[in-house]
Amino acid sequence: MDLGKLLATLRASRAGAPLGDVMMMKLDALSAPSTTVTRRLEALRGYAPEHDLAALRGLPAGTLGKAYAGFLDESGIAPLVVSARMRERFRDTPYALRYTATHDLHHVLTGFDAGLAGEIGVLAFTVGQGSAPVGKALLWLARVIYAIASPTQARRIWHNAGVGLGMGRAAALVIAEPIESWFEAPLEEARRRLRIPDPREAGVRPSGSSLIGRLVYPGRAG
Repeated sequence: MDLGKLLATLRASRAGAPLGDVMMMKLDALSAPSTTVTRRLEALRGYAPEHDLAALRGLPAGTLGKAYAGFLDESGIAPLVVSARMRERFRDTPYALRYTATHDLHHVLTGFDAGLAGEIGVLAFTVGQGSAPVGKALLWLARVIYAIASPTQARRIWHNAGVGLGMGRAAALVIAEPIESWFEAPLEEARRRLRIPDPREAGVRPSGSSLIGRLVYPGRAG
């Protein structure tokens, strides 16, 4: 963890930097990816295409792109946009860009929603993948903090953390795949290619309503 970079991230957030930029800076401040993950990402250096949400909304039902647009619309959130300046800054370190660009697609693929229980599920999934900016110890701390912040969701939070961790360990490395090029393919096909089970069969649970969640993830939590 680099405290200087974290302070710079905080200043950028307060100055109104795009959320995608802030997320990339935070990732860079928290940790460095493993050599294995870095090597796997070489083929996708700089890959993070912008999305035409109107076109994605018009795709057939059941496609990955349609599900992605639906997730954003239903959650009341916009895609994480990364500025050209930030893309250039991290040109030689593709991890931060790929993690940021695919964050919401992780939600769609795994079935975890944008509430507290869903966010902890996605975080656990990436920990299981070895692609998260935190390790198992901080994941455990995060789910304790989330459970204390929203006691009515404690069981869901704890449950989804376990489910996500197992799913992540079994799946292919999501950030190392050009999943944005699969938007016209069926969502179920994308899950099969990545070895991600159907969320219902995996036991993914929805988040409950949470004031804390709305404060921690404005526009991203129930």
